[in-house]
Amino acid sequence: MKAFEIIKIIEKFAPKELAVPRDNIGLQVGLNLEKEVETLGIALDPSLEVIKKAESENVDFLFTHHPILKDPIRNFTGPIYKKLKILTKKDIPLYSAHTNLDICKNGLNDCLAELYNLKDVKNLYEDGLGRVGTFDGTFEDILKITKENIFAVPQTVVPKSIYDKKQLKVAILSGYGLSQDSIKYVSNFADVYISGDLTHHSKIIAEELGITVIDGTHYGTEVYGLKSFLKYLEKNIPCKTVSLDF
Repeated sequence: MKAFEIIKIIEKFAPKELAVPRDNIGLQVGLNLEKEVETLGIALDPSLEVIKKAESENVDFLFTHHPILKDPIRNFTGPIYKKLKILTKKDIPLYSAHTNLDICKNGLNDCLAELYNLKDVKNLYEDGLGRVGTFDGTFEDILKITKENIFAVPQTVVPKSIYDKKQLKVAILSGYGLSQDSIKYVSNFADVYISGDLTHHSKIIAEELGITVIDGTHYGTEVYGLKSFLKYLEKNIPCKTVSLDF
């Protein structure tokens, strides 16, 4: 299968137009999209370790959730130079689907909503990021699901009042969601907020607002759905697929 055909299959699942404004998605590195692909690599991050592994495993096409360039870069030195050197020397196209893969149907956030068996699910934000729904069960039930599927030792903020509830309004957001502003927003309508990257100050905000927070880590809350996307690729792309960082 040719590289451009793989891109069409990815974009059918995660349409580019779903991405939030200014998100760096699509083809990151590469020119020859007519090349035949025998081995497709998939990873959360285009780290130097991942790209070296792609080279050693003879990957012909690399898909990552996170783009290779997020913030403005003024020069190509150090790790970014090393990454580009390998990708260009080996002619490995790098393609990323970021927020569009978070937002799309059966994407990373839908996978989390399904994991927690949420009912009456709606988008958390107007742009499609995150999900919120009703969970029939206790906080202990939610924590058990998290530890078994997302991250074994999640950091939590747990007000005592949560233990008395048998039905909970739960918000989820794959990746980085536990910012101060997001916690303030979610506290208006949810009992529990599950996401990643809880900071010291965000933890204080959650404690002050009395909302239960579970930090399943950025990695854990995204890789769970990425494993499902890998199965989609394996089913629809007739070439070898290899996981490079999960």
